[in-house]
Amino acid sequence: MADDSGHHTQPEDVVSEIGSGSAGSDPYRSPGTVAKNAGTASLAGSDATINGIGHPVFVLSYIANLLLVTANALTFVFADWVAWLAQHGTTGVAYQEELPGRIIQYGILAAICVRVFLGQSIDRFGVRRVWALMASLAFTGISIFATLTTVSPLLVLGRVLFATGLAGMFTCSTFHIQSCVPEFRRTEFIALLGSSGFVGMILGPQLADFLRWLADDDVNVFFPRVFMLAAGLLAAYIVCLLLVTKGLPRPEKHEARPSLLTLTRRHWPGLVVVVSMTMGLVFTVPSLYLVRFNQHEHFGGIAAYWTIYAITAFTFRLRTAALSQRVGRYRLILMGLIFQGLGLWSLIPVSAWWHLLFSAVLCGFGHALLFPSIVSLGSGTFPPRYRGSGINLTLGCLDLGSGISAPLLGKIIDLPQFDGVGFRQMFFFAGAMPLILAVVWYFAKCGAADSEIHEKK
Repeated sequence: MADDSGHHTQPEDVVSEIGSGSAGSDPYRSPGTVAKNAGTASLAGSDATINGIGHPVFVLSYIANLLLVTANALTFVFADWVAWLAQHGTTGVAYQEELPGRIIQYGILAAICVRVFLGQSIDRFGVRRVWALMASLAFTGISIFATLTTVSPLLVLGRVLFATGLAGMFTCSTFHIQSCVPEFRRTEFIALLGSSGFVGMILGPQLADFLRWLADDDVNVFFPRVFMLAAGLLAAYIVCLLLVTKGLPRPEKHEARPSLLTLTRRHWPGLVVVVSMTMGLVFTVPSLYLVRFNQHEHFGGIAAYWTIYAITAFTFRLRTAALSQRVGRYRLILMGLIFQGLGLWSLIPVSAWWHLLFSAVLCGFGHALLFPSIVSLGSGTFPPRYRGSGINLTLGCLDLGSGISAPLLGKIIDLPQFDGVGFRQMFFFAGAMPLILAVVWYFAKCGAADSEIHEKK
């Protein structure tokens, strides 16, 4: 998604109005530095006080995330592309729906391995260096895609690099914003940050459909152009991130940091990590397999679905960015799980392309409710100094959910009792997961006190 790669996405963007906050909210500043920098602004994100949406830090951050999510959304044709590589390449690989899911899984597993060190790397080397490295990996991976004409080990390598870079970019972006805002407004700003991501979800599939039209449905021309455009967007993204982090101070030296396993055991977020994994499963369905379902049912492209999905989530998030301070994050997660489960189930009876739009609305609402809440709750158990590790753990669980589910969902589609086209049975299985978890969450968490409501009061 991250996210919403991000990613995807995952996951996740920025509309920021950041006060001076507390010294504890930024691992790079002492209380004296906070006082000294109060009321000032610069392109050095951690030293900036952003007083409006016209501030250059906001503008560049918003543009950067828009570029990233647009590039990622262009790759929603991945399963269709892998099918073309298998059918028209020279290796004679037989295509099954599990194949793109398995390749996705390899990339996510590699990304998770890198995540083990990512949070500590941010804490140690600073967000600028790690962010730039992750962006370079993603650019290399997407450039490999642009050169491929058959299934080969390079396909897996490209996916590994792209997935690793994408996961790192979403983590660094979220960490950068959270380190600049007051504690009780973290969820609000994560939510506002995501608004540009929803615009990217609209632009990516629309650009893909436009490129297909320009190529006159010649996939030999279409697929290379898609990935070349994505590479260009990532190059522009790298320029933006270097500008927005220009002047960031290096992290101060501290005593030896605990290992990620120690931090995780000490600050374990609890059931929210299962919610994160479930969100990864849900997002895998439209981002990977919807294009194949539409091909089978002759519904056309996926641009309409993602346009409605993103408009719904974008509008809802902008109007309710501070909703967590009134309703509480635990209730928002419950509602988000229900919306996403019903959204996948609404795909089961579709018989025309426009029926897909009901699912887009429901899943879009669910996404807008879930993502900022799980990132805020998941990282909130970690102290500010190790917030990068907390964000990393939460988004890593989202990736893990996608990685586990991608080939599994493909296997359900491929089952012989469904004649190899069990898309609707897969929708039922995938939709049941968030609904079952919603019941568990209701009894386990909905009565819990939310610190964001308390802090606002």
